[in-house]
Amino acid sequence: MANKLSRYLDSFSSDLKIDAAVKESVAEEIYTHLEDKSQELRGKGLSEEEANNIATESFGPPQLIARQIYEVHSQGTCQEAFFAALPHLLVALLFASYYWQSIIGLLSILITVTGVVVYGWCHNKPMWFFPWLGYYLLPVIVTGVLLICLPQGWVWLATLAYIPLALFAIIYILRETTSRDWLYVSLMLTSLPVVFS
Repeated sequence: MANKLSRYLDSFSSDLKIDAAVKESVAEEIYTHLEDKSQELRGKGLSEEEANNIATESFGPPQLIARQIYEVHSQGTCQEAFFAALPHLLVALLFASYYWQSIIGLLSILITVTGVVVYGWCHNKPMWFFPWLGYYLLPVIVTGVLLICLPQGWVWLATLAYIPLALFAIIYILRETTSRDWLYVSLMLTSLPVVFS
């Protein structure tokens, strides 16, 4: 009756909103603990079904365990907080120093943001990555706004080519972000009010 353990694990996994690799590791560890407890109880003479029921009940509700593990894994460090705030500080510095009017200043920020986003994407999207991702999406949004400035006949042609590509990129990134946690979406979108103001 390993199905009881599998159902418990499925319920736990669906409620746990952390990085997929960490989630898989935690789920394997919990399954090992449940299986060990079940084997121990079967060694004492209980049937497999009774042993699995007692093992899952003694472990606690899967939603509670998922919430507790989320709390442990969602706590950040001072270093992560600094790296999460850094893109906002760089943009503020760009505007305070009037380098936003310089193509070199804008390109240097764009290259820095792109490099950090690529690095973060390749390194399992740490928490500090999402504010950078918000600034990375800004050129996509600004390009859409600038389509208005094209000559009349070109606006529709550029819009037809641009909107599907932009929506694909934004939806893909939002889906990847929400698969981890809604908090990351809010971190990603904090760049919008900063830049538009």
